[in-house]
Amino acid sequence: MLGFLVVANVAEKGFFESFVELFIVKMSKDTHGFVAWEEHIICHERGNRVVHFYLKDTFGDLVLAVVGTERSIRHMMYVVSDEFLNAYGSERFINASTKWRARREVVDWLSSLVAKCRPPVDFSSM
Repeated sequence: MLGFLVVANVAEKGFFESFVELFIVKMSKDTHGFVAWEEHIICHERGNRVVHFYLKDTFGDLVLAVVGTERSIRHMMYVVSDEFLNAYGSERFINASTKWRARREVVDWLSSLVAKCRPPVDFSSM
């Protein structure tokens, strides 16, 4: 899809301007990442509990990543949100049919996404 965007823009803007635009899009995508995750309890009502897990990106925006709903008393089901899939697409084994039954599995996945974006700590300068 990005290729179509560039081809369409080449006809309107010229090669150099399109190349610069492509470079900026590529750089912003490469440097875009997640710095933290947050859990928001939407509904506390027993039997109807709803929990949203958000990822905070490098720009400070929250992206709804996972929605948890109570299927029966004390049994939750967690799924990847459509918003996350539309914005970031499927990732390896994560897609629209991905479901978790344990909060711990959701937290592990969110933490792994945050850890991917953190630069390694340089202990030699400390």
